[in-house]
Amino acid sequence: MYDWLNGALQDSSRVVTANRRLSRVLGDEFARKQIDAGHKAWRTPGIVSWQDWLLQLLAGAELSRPLPTRLNSHQSRVLWERCLRRQIANPLLNIAALVRQSREAWGRLHDYNVPLKEVGAAAQGRDQRIFAAAAFEYAAMLEREGWIDEAQLTSFVTALVRERQSAPEASLTLAGFDRITPAAADLLDAVRGAGSDLNVLQPRLPGQRGTVAAYENSDAELRAAGAWARDELLANPGQVVAVVATQLERDADRSVRLLREGFVPGWQASGDGREAVVNVSYGKRLNTYPVIAVAFHLLRWLHEDIGSHELSLLLRSTSVGDGGLGGRSRLDIELRRLPVMSWSPERYLRTFKRSEPEATTADWHERVRLISVLRESLPASQSPSQWALQIDDSLGQLNWPGTAALDSIEFQLVNRWRELLNDLARLELVVPTMSLQEALSRLQTLAAETVFQPESEGAAIQLLGPLEAAGMEFDQLRICGLSAANWPPAGRPSPLLSRQLQRDYAMPDAEPGDTLAYAQRVLMRLAGSTDRLTCSYPMTDGDAEQSPAGLLSAIADVAYDSQPDPGWYARHLVDCVRSDLIADDPVPPVTLEETVTGGAATLQRQLTEPFSAFAYGRLGIRPILAFMDGLPANIRGSLIHDALHQLYRELPSRKDIASWTGADLDQRIPGATANAFSRLESRVDDTLRSLLQLEKRRVNELLRQVVELDVQRNEFEIVDLEASLELVIEQLRLSLRIDRIDKLDSDELVILDYKTGQRRQFVNASMEPDDLQLVVYACALAAPVAGLGFVNVDSRHVDLSAAGTEFTPDFDWDGALADWRQAVIAAAHELQQGDVRLNGALPVKSSRTFGLLSRIRELLHDS
Repeated sequence: MYDWLNGALQDSSRVVTANRRLSRVLGDEFARKQIDAGHKAWRTPGIVSWQDWLLQLLAGAELSRPLPTRLNSHQSRVLWERCLRRQIANPLLNIAALVRQSREAWGRLHDYNVPLKEVGAAAQGRDQRIFAAAAFEYAAMLEREGWIDEAQLTSFVTALVRERQSAPEASLTLAGFDRITPAAADLLDAVRGAGSDLNVLQPRLPGQRGTVAAYENSDAELRAAGAWARDELLANPGQVVAVVATQLERDADRSVRLLREGFVPGWQASGDGREAVVNVSYGKRLNTYPVIAVAFHLLRWLHEDIGSHELSLLLRSTSVGDGGLGGRSRLDIELRRLPVMSWSPERYLRTFKRSEPEATTADWHERVRLISVLRESLPASQSPSQWALQIDDSLGQLNWPGTAALDSIEFQLVNRWRELLNDLARLELVVPTMSLQEALSRLQTLAAETVFQPESEGAAIQLLGPLEAAGMEFDQLRICGLSAANWPPAGRPSPLLSRQLQRDYAMPDAEPGDTLAYAQRVLMRLAGSTDRLTCSYPMTDGDAEQSPAGLLSAIADVAYDSQPDPGWYARHLVDCVRSDLIADDPVPPVTLEETVTGGAATLQRQLTEPFSAFAYGRLGIRPILAFMDGLPANIRGSLIHDALHQLYRELPSRKDIASWTGADLDQRIPGATANAFSRLESRVDDTLRSLLQLEKRRVNELLRQVVELDVQRNEFEIVDLEASLELVIEQLRLSLRIDRIDKLDSDELVILDYKTGQRRQFVNASMEPDDLQLVVYACALAAPVAGLGFVNVDSRHVDLSAAGTEFTPDFDWDGALADWRQAVIAAAHELQQGDVRLNGALPVKSSRTFGLLSRIRELLHDS
């Protein structure tokens, strides 16, 4: 492979590649050849990419005058943004896409030597005229300031070579170029004129014809490609095997996962090392990596308040603080019980500083306090280089990226972040000063534009796009996605340049024929890069049927015994798994030292599904609450409970309540509501505070209706609110909290529980309770109980659903209560003895919370 390489690197010769990936591959191949030849040391080969070669020619120029300042892509972007803003009247327009298109169009103009005056003359439509005007202003700004950008670099270096102010190497070899632009051709002519021996490598012609396989869809196609690569490498481990995916840029992550699924079945359970078996030519945007996202959340908190979702991410991240997540995870659970809001560092500390023991969260709270201090001390405006230093120092004080040792990829990622800060500092050339908000916005844009691909070792196969494979050679190559819909790919002429202008200068994709010819040239180059070629295409894409690309007939024939789709690895596990009952592994009974949580809800779960009671009460498992916008139902319910508690905290009788009329009631109800809302109001942001004002009005009306409901009852006296009790049955101890206990004239008690959501009935049509919560409370009270009931408090209904001597006089209350108590005692006994049966009759919705742990759905499926 690469038989031409040693000859192209004799003496001071240099190899110039179309991209940096090829230069790395050639460098590795040259080193391998030296080792195979028995050499222990050798001169570093002169292998560089085209862009790096231009910079070397520029750096080696000998001029009597200073060189112009070269702008990088980020600096150029800022200038384009500025020029376009002056041409667009709408200040709210997001011009990010227009900036990207403008830079691409500007690059094409210079690649194809198009005079700028022709752009303006040929412009048609508003967007093309805006671009032409902005391009004139951009060009004038560069000339006035003595700057050149990356698009102008080739023509500038060409002038230096022609003027003998920059000397190219005596011998040059160009590799991997599918298309040489007119500007590049001018430079190569100048290099020849300077006496250099120039050789442009032409792709090898295809040798043996390949085969074409068809698959049901693209998923099956990529899995089969992975299985094919595995079989080929098992047969000959020393081969260079690659897969080219024509649509890799659409979703590189998905393509890698599917290829890996076929190559290493079950890789998900094999550890992180299995993920590195595929080397992909496409990286990901820098801002999509979690550690970088955490850095941006921290920096944003230095500038403005952050939302609950962002705060939750910081609490759960090991990339900030000392990495201890025990106390911080519990804080995240507390955060999820609150409505979604914006959080300043001060609001956070007021709300959570005492929520966890100091030892578990002391470091984290110190970092939050530091953010508060930094917010006050940061200047309003300074230079980009000063902001870069400030950002790096602030992240260091917040202990980003954490205390854990970084692996290779994380180490490269952090280094790339620091390079990004250097790019921010370089913006000082075009933006002398900026605010922190602008600095962070620029940094976000830089991260979103930066594609990061870590260097990894141990890759067995390569996954490439058609263009990234230019100049490379393979022992085995498989090209996927060669359907007529995908290949040739759709042309991409510039929308900001006149189509006629693009035709006149033969720009890429100006004519359908150019797109077709280029696609054919790339396909022939891929076919010539290997002696063993395999092609494939999906027969369907969604609901649309697909056919093979017409260009395939020139390089491959249909195969009838192609590599089959291995399918999903998990499918093969179905027949390997069975459910066995292990009779000799009982759950231990509850002991006096064990704390069983959940109160009455745990006993109710025992009646419904014992396993659920075990997971909820004995293991303490709780579902993680999802964040809810506005005022969630649990918050509204808590506020109503608290307001009713405040209203009746003096434990009034029915007679006392009936006496609350007129001004007295108008004062009591708002006062109770204000007290109930005060704690939450002190912690929320302005938006939620406005919502709470509306909620207050609703709760005031609900309290008024509860008062009317109580007045309609027989005489009673409230004897306790939020009563804390303990139920002890055998070894089982449950802590209970009762909303309200009334005492009748007969000295018997009535237990009431407030329900603030969907209306609840205490007993059904058969006069049986669907929920034994209130019966559990009755078991914990020593005094006789004359009634149990739910007070439904909701905007749709405020009523009392109860049973007892006062509420259902024709019902055998004492006998029924005795039976219900026996049911509670039986459930407590079963829970205490370690009963963990599963209830297969429960619907999916009811068993969903702990169904993943019990695997009840799988059990039902197996049976």
